[in-house]
Amino acid sequence: MIKPRSAFIDADAIRLHYLEWEPEHIQVATPDWPADQDSDNMPIVMLHGLSATADTWRLVAEHLCQQHHVIAFDQRGHGQSDKPDSGYDLVTFAEDAIRGMAALGLGQVALVGHGWGARVALVLAARHPALISHLILVDCPHVEPRHWPGMTRERFTRARSPKELYASRETFLQPLRQEMNTFWRPEVEEIFLTYIQELPDGRVEELLQPEHQREIRESLWDDRALPYYSKITCPVLLIPAAAQPQPGDELPERLENADEFAAAKGYMAAQVARAIHCCTVLWMPDTAHDIQLQHPQMLANVIIDFVRA
Repeated sequence: MIKPRSAFIDADAIRLHYLEWEPEHIQVATPDWPADQDSDNMPIVMLHGLSATADTWRLVAEHLCQQHHVIAFDQRGHGQSDKPDSGYDLVTFAEDAIRGMAALGLGQVALVGHGWGARVALVLAARHPALISHLILVDCPHVEPRHWPGMTRERFTRARSPKELYASRETFLQPLRQEMNTFWRPEVEEIFLTYIQELPDGRVEELLQPEHQREIRESLWDDRALPYYSKITCPVLLIPAAAQPQPGDELPERLENADEFAAAKGYMAAQVARAIHCCTVLWMPDTAHDIQLQHPQMLANVIIDFVRA
């Protein structure tokens, strides 16, 4: 992996950690890439998913940085960024990123978010449309959890206790290896290890504390996602880890297994795509939620082409 620059920036009241990849070379003008086209200079800001870190984008960024300046933030409570007692709602996360961008001197950017981070990106783009040239939402939970079949507030917001779940580093990694066995490799393992810290007694806990995760989930439960989509003015690319629903398909009556979740994600993506002014959907069936780890080069190429268009 290409090693990024690791640094901190003061975003008003919070100190954010970020990774930065500088473009490796200047793109030479070609017939397919006119000299007056400046999208190759557009910075790309990337927001990770729940309990992850900026490192989740390492495999994608090493391809993006061939042509783009790439910044990935550790969001508050995650990674090496500050972990204050409050501020774990979607709007505050979005404003953290805006302040971080301003502190770094970034103007308009292409914004990429994964999972819960895609919901943060959606809020950011709706609140600050002039600052976002393109919005890429990777396997975003588009519809608020209150509308998920069979979901209750208590079930959704119940926080896990990492200290009880992970007796060791191996306990943390083993289920991930099994789930991602088709694309597991040392680089992927290295990325997941940035999500946790080892305690003196050998137990392992996630860097995102249970109480902060619960507050994030409560914010997601209370959020009204659908009104944001009509406020987006830039081109949007949805990348659900799901197949395109066929005519007559309906939302599953329950969400108990991977197939039902995938069908629900496809249905929800198709619904919200109709509410977005300028929207493209890249359907990715038979794909893990962590598309950025399973298909990093493909995802990077898709982002570059979308920003270039």
